[in-house]
Amino acid sequence: MKKIHANAITNETVEACQGIIELSKKYPITEDAYYSITLEKLTGMSNELIGKVNAGWLNSELKDKDEARDLDLRAIFYEVKAKCMRRPSAAQEKALHINEILNRYGIKIAEESYSIESVGVRAMLSDLNAPELEEHVQAIPDLKQLMDNLEQSQAGFDVSASKLIEDKNERENTKSASVVAQELKNIINNELLGYLGAMAKVNPAKYKPFADVVNTLIESGNNKLRDRMAALKRKKEKVDLKLN
Repeated sequence: MKKIHANAITNETVEACQGIIELSKKYPITEDAYYSITLEKLTGMSNELIGKVNAGWLNSELKDKDEARDLDLRAIFYEVKAKCMRRPSAAQEKALHINEILNRYGIKIAEESYSIESVGVRAMLSDLNAPELEEHVQAIPDLKQLMDNLEQSQAGFDVSASKLIEDKNERENTKSASVVAQELKNIINNELLGYLGAMAKVNPAKYKPFADVVNTLIESGNNKLRDRMAALKRKKEKVDLKLN
């Protein structure tokens, strides 16, 4: 039986494991306690590893939420600034007063750290929503809608930030994805594949169909891995050639 290559990265190990689990449903093996326990162990650890891999997307999601928040924040500054640049009027005077409030925070707040920006956005919105400023806000077309947009994007950011904190706390108390991937690879290579190879010889009618398709799956995955490593090697050689 082929074994998962030692250089297989986490995603490649997950892909191989998920392939084995799906094939086990098409080629069921019954009345084998060792096989059932091993497959159950494989499934549980695979789900754990997938959860850790997916957790990496939370950082990306938070970045997207921050960018949406920055867009809404800047829109408020630009809208008020445009009104301030009009000819003198009662509406322009109100816009100038709103602009003074915005300048306490500054548009550069969008470039601050996540936590500092969050504090600033909440404080700024609180100031703008003060009852005594209701007429001032109404004097600037679309400002109330832009404020609502910022409140919503800040709320969306807060939800993603909370999920990221929860995930970080959980990961700090559990094994890393790379450690789980290595353990999963060991189970597949040392416990499952060796057993399948031996049983396929002892009882080919029961085990060989599944063993053969798993062998093909592992071989295909290893070929992809070799292609990836070869591509990385070619890329490195090109870089070295340019440097020399």
